[in-house]
Order: sequence, then structure tokens, then C-alpha cells
Amino acid sequence: MVLMLAAVALLQGAVAQVAPVAQQDTTKPSTTDIVPTKPKIDCSVTWSETWTKCSPLGTQTRRYTVEVYPTRAGKQCPPPETRNCAYPGPQTVMVDASLGTWGTRDCPMRRGPAKERKLLSTAYTGESHESFPVSAMCQYEPLKVTVGDVVVFKKSSASDDVFMLPSQWHYAVCNFTDGGSALPADASSTATEIRYTIRSEDKDKRLYLASSRAGACSKGQRILISVDDFKQGTLAEALELLEKKVYLTEEGAANMIERIWCFEDHCPTPALGFYEGNLQWAKERCVADAYSLLGFVYRKKPKPEIRRAESYYRKAIELVPTHCEATSYMGELYIQINDFEQASSSLLRLQSLTASEKTAACTTSLAALEAAWKTRGWCPPPANTKTPCVQSAAYATMASLGAAMISALFSAVVAMAI
Repeated sequence: MVLMLAAVALLQGAVAQVAPVAQQDTTKPSTTDIVPTKPKIDCSVTWSETWTKCSPLGTQTRRYTVEVYPTRAGKQCPPPETRNCAYPGPQTVMVDASLGTWGTRDCPMRRGPAKERKLLSTAYTGESHESFPVSAMCQYEPLKVTVGDVVVFKKSSASDDVFMLPSQWHYAVCNFTDGGSALPADASSTATEIRYTIRSEDKDKRLYLASSRAGACSKGQRILISVDDFKQGTLAEALELLEKKVYLTEEGAANMIERIWCFEDHCPTPALGFYEGNLQWAKERCVADAYSLLGFVYRKKPKPEIRRAESYYRKAIELVPTHCEATSYMGELYIQINDFEQASSSLLRLQSLTASEKTAACTTSLAALEAAWKTRGWCPPPANTKTPCVQSAAYATMASLGAAMISALFSAVVAMAI
């Protein structure tokens, strides 16, 4: 009887390999697989003495530096502190805090921005954040403004412009090829002067601005402008936006992309909250997680950008070869563009990773990709056909063999009983 039950289980396992599974949109790391339960530790902070500029709402905020990070069981870090203030009205802010001259700068002591980039402690919403110090790269002094203020850029060259870069990383390395757009100048701008009124949609953001004129950015023609209470992004926030499926609208996708870049800028600390203070995991996965999520959004948004999505998935996997989520997402991308060969390769790789890594994240990622195969009407490896599993020769063969095994074992059991 035991042998017969084993044969039944074997057949059920084979059928389960090819039976339809509910489709899953997303996967994310399982923190229980990554970080063991930790004792109760409360958050401890030191509040900044600097407040933001008074906003049109008559409020200003301040943040803090975390001295002790909490565990999940402990008291979490507080939100930013807010107080009332007297709003002085819109102000005109010159980009150089003087005449408004917008041009390259003399920075003989500057160092390479990409190598000297500092990490921030920004794993919690109220935690303070730095701007790049002028000594670390050639740039204008950062500005703090509020909604309604007008920033003035007086061109030093007729070909000068003001370009909005998507992240601090793009700003640091002067990369104008990966997103971003020209600053939408006010109608009052002239041929020699660019004026920009800080808008309501800029609130609580940081603007990464530079001239796209050849060589100008690296020679210091760039500036960071913080609007009100700029909030640093975190991995946990990005995953929450993903679960809410904000990427299903172009506006939501653009916001999510911005928030992902906002935490990628300062990895690994923005991932510490999600990984419960596990610095090793945050260091290993933070940037790769950002690239994986960027690929997902570019693939899923209403106007997909497939090649850009693929490039981000590849970056994630290059950084973390065992990144099951990125591998699964890339496999879904190849299904989306009907590339059966690449889809097969991705799935076989993910099956191997799942067997070797033995994490819930890999198991969930594999289930999601196999579900995507079946939704597409393909049967995943080992059958690996472009026909539904229930119609495949592999399924018929497994079912036939299973039935034959049960019949043979049942006969043997009966004979033994007699």
C-alpha cells in the first residue's frame, strides 16, 4: 500500500508541474528568509537644528540623524517634526546667490564624483540627508527653496540650457542619456536668462539641474535644489508603490521611477529598513533591487520601454547573479515580446537558482514565471513547448507512465496480499 501511495504522489507531482497556476504580477524578497528575528531595540535619534524654508502653508520641518536603528519589535523612528512659521511670500533666487550667472566654474581641486560619492543615512522618513559638498565635486552651492520661488539662471553662453536629470547618480556622472528632460522655463524667460517658478509638483523633491552643453556639467555647471522637505526614497517605499500598482498609469510610473532612483542614489542605507538592519544584505542587494524594480516599471507601464527594461534587468543580474526576482522579471519580458528561446533560457536559469538558493523569494519568483508561461499558452521546462501543457506530449507521457506505475504497483500489492 505504501508503494502505491508513493506512486500516486509521484503522478500528482508530475501533474502539478503542468497544471495551471494563478498568475502573479510581482515578487519581492522574503525578509523572513534573510534576517532572523531580532530582540526589541528602540530607535534613537538626534534632531537637526536646521529647519526647511518657510512654505506658503506657513510651515517648516526638520529631520534627524539616527543614532540607533530599531528592530521590527522595537519603537520605530519618528516622522519629521513640523512647526508653524511666517511665510514671507515668493522670492527671486539667483542660481549663484549673487548675479545669477549660469556657467562653468573654476574647480582646480575637484575629485571624481562617481568615486567620491558619499552614502546617506536615509532609511527612515524623518532621517536627514546631505547634498554633495562642493569639495567633493565641481558644482554650484546647493539651494533650498519653496513653492512659488523663482530661480534665475543667466546664461554665460548662448548654447546654455538647464536640464533636469532623473537622479543624483545621473547628476554626479553627468549622464544625459538615461531619462530626464529640459527644464520647462517660464514664459518670462529671455534669450539670455532662464527663469523657473518652483511648482506645486516640485514640493518635497530635489531638482538635479545641469547644463547639457558638451563638457559643461563636469566643469561645474550643475546645481542641487531642494524644495521644502525633500524626502529620501527607500526600498520599502518602492515595494509599497509596486504593490499598489501605481505603474499602471504613466503618471504613477514616472513617480515610481523617480522614487526608485531616489533610494538607489544612496544605497545601501535606504534598504536597511526593509532588511531590518542587515547591512550585509543591504550592501549586496540594494542597487540590484533598484535596477530590478526599474526594469519592472519600464516593462509594465502603459507605454512600455522594453529595451530599457531589459538593460536594467541585466544590470541587476550582473550585480547579483543570484537575483531571482530580476531573473523572473526578465523571463516575463521575453514572454511579452514572444522570444521563446530567451524565455526558456531565463526559466531554466531560475529553476537552477531556486534549487541552489532555497529561498522563498526564488520559489515565489519561479512560480510567477511558470504562471506567466502558462498564461501565454506555453508549457515550461522540462516540457518546454509553445503549446499548453495539458495538450503537450510530455504531459500525456507523464500521465501514461504514472497510470501504468499505479496499475503495476496495485497488482503487486494485491498479489502480496493474496
